[in-house]
Amino acid sequence: MKVQRLRFRYRLTAEALELRHRDIVSAWESAARGAGLAVSHSAGKRPAPQISLAAPLPQGATSESEIVDIFLEQRVDPADALARIARELPPGLEAFAANEVGVSAPSVQAALRWAEYEVDVPAGARSEDDVRCAIDRLLSSASLPAEYRRETKVREYDLRPLVLDVRLLRREGDSFRLAMKLRAEQDNTARADQVVLALGLPEPVRVHRKHLALEEVPAAIVAFRRAGEDE
Repeated sequence: MKVQRLRFRYRLTAEALELRHRDIVSAWESAARGAGLAVSHSAGKRPAPQISLAAPLPQGATSESEIVDIFLEQRVDPADALARIARELPPGLEAFAANEVGVSAPSVQAALRWAEYEVDVPAGARSEDDVRCAIDRLLSSASLPAEYRRETKVREYDLRPLVLDVRLLRREGDSFRLAMKLRAEQDNTARADQVVLALGLPEPVRVHRKHLALEEVPAAIVAFRRAGEDE
């Protein structure tokens, strides 16, 4: 039975660069158990903890804005849950905020709209003007044919509608730092490394997610739904 949903925000630092998506999910499951939270489980032959991450983060990337939802069978104060679970997370995962979300509100994946990144690429012999020209060409393109490979499957798609903005921020030593705003919906998601490839630039040496933007449910609606759940 689900009586409460808590939405945690957390950072993923360089200490966790080796963690894969499933490792991060497992870390949250273990932390919730260690914190003594009454996590709700799915029905069926193999009940699973109802813990949902907003979006996979590519292995080797860092972030300051990850989001995870945890459904609970017993109510708890969000601040207390945050303090308890923060002590149980492994090095590299740092929970820093928690708030309550209506149990019947859309899933965190369905609410996700876009992601913002900082990406460092080797400068090589390129000038800032070269990078700006590459960005201008990409943003002025009507389409950007691309493909996504996973094991033996290949999916072709148009990358251009998924790129909302790209900017050159500055030069950092031997690298250029780019800012990217990319669509991150369930069925329409762009990866930062795909955009770097489309720009014709070398493989990034750093990918850092700055922000995940959700289509938030207004507080008044959350309160209305909660009142209905409590009846």
